[in-house]
Amino acid sequence: MVIGGPMVIGDGVERRPDPIRRWAIRWGIVVTLILLAFAGTVVGLNASLYSADGFVRSYLSALARHDVDAALQTPGVTLAGPASRELLTADALGELTEIEHVGSTAGVGGTTVVEFSFELDGTPGSTSFAVTPASARLGFFDSWAFETSPTGILEVVPQHNSEFDANELTLEATNGAAAASAYHVLTPGVFALGHDSELLTADAERLIVLEPGSMALATVNSRANEEFVDLVQGELDALLDGCATQSVLQPTGCPFGERIANRVEGVPEWTIASYPVVTILPGDTPGTWRVPETAGTAHLVVGVQSLFDGTRSTFDDDVPFTIGYLITFPGDGRVVIDAVTGG
Repeated sequence: MVIGGPMVIGDGVERRPDPIRRWAIRWGIVVTLILLAFAGTVVGLNASLYSADGFVRSYLSALARHDVDAALQTPGVTLAGPASRELLTADALGELTEIEHVGSTAGVGGTTVVEFSFELDGTPGSTSFAVTPASARLGFFDSWAFETSPTGILEVVPQHNSEFDANELTLEATNGAAAASAYHVLTPGVFALGHDSELLTADAERLIVLEPGSMALATVNSRANEEFVDLVQGELDALLDGCATQSVLQPTGCPFGERIANRVEGVPEWTIASYPVVTILPGDTPGTWRVPETAGTAHLVVGVQSLFDGTRSTFDDDVPFTIGYLITFPGDGRVVIDAVTGG
């Protein structure tokens, strides 16, 4: 027999290798290699992308890029209870960066507890997520779902004003001022809660919600800003200046006046010696504001004649008074300043 040549077997008849068999052997090798490569790919993907930590990383990546829809569609993400969904928007999410897998441990009943560290608006934090196996994708790739939904409830109590700011949103509290309003949030999350409007302000409070299923409470304490105080001060000064133009002892609708027992001669002349300095405090009813009674001084000059002996003199003296305001916002953009008191 010559190596590489025709084969002579048995009866001396030359036989060549069966081409179909050769084809089958070659394709068998190819298929085997493909199956081995596929198996390796499955193992690799199940150890990375489709692993428990890969599943959690995908969810955290959705939060990092502010993709709320993708985060909400992650298996196991559910919203329980009647809370508002207004904070489930891209503008309501803080900055989630530096996402790192810390470790994974086996939990009870086939669950896996996956811990990640990260930064929320620059503040370091970490959260553990419990995930459980789900039906495999295409029968090969591991699939997971959150055992505890990575959501929480944020309750906000806006004091003295029904509006508040959360990150880049301005919201009208669902239950109004001075009451807790509940909002669904995705965890981990960071929220800068405060207020800044034309007339009111509240210092921002940064609240971090880390744990799935947790509840957090925040109070937004609004107060009058400088523009509000200046507005009311201007209204008060204008009121008093108008009162000073009335040439009577008891100016109508004004907080000051003078009673003189003797006969008045000539025209009373009023001036404002000192204007009350306005401060604005929250009112007794949520959404109202008040200027507490504040002292001021008017000055009156008028001629008088004694009813006893007829002598004439000039009343030239300061007249102290107090004034207070009640301020409301009807909701149509107006500011109503009324309930002037004084004496």
